[in-house]
Amino acid sequence: MENIAISDLSNQKSLETTFSELTERWRKETQMMSSITKKSKHPAYQEIISMGTPVLPLILRELKRQPDHWFWALVAISGENPVSSESNFDRAVETWLEWGKNRGLI
Repeated sequence: MENIAISDLSNQKSLETTFSELTERWRKETQMMSSITKKSKHPAYQEIISMGTPVLPLILRELKRQPDHWFWALVAISGENPVSSESNFDRAVETWLEWGKNRGLI
């Protein structure tokens, strides 16, 4: 049992490290882009999406720490979109953070 816990901890650290590296690369390489579509199609962003549901808490934590356009990733991974079409950026951030809290992801 103890080995499983150590393995799980190692996997979580690896997931966090990979997520942080991809996030840094995404931000660096898209900082001058005004198109949210282009930013969301960036290879690092797409790789984050491919990490699936285990990365949801990390995205939500990052959204809280430094709000950015994580909405496409959140929708793609969760299959949900709690944000209304009338919401502005700040309201969308708040809505996703509420969504995460309600699901125990934050």
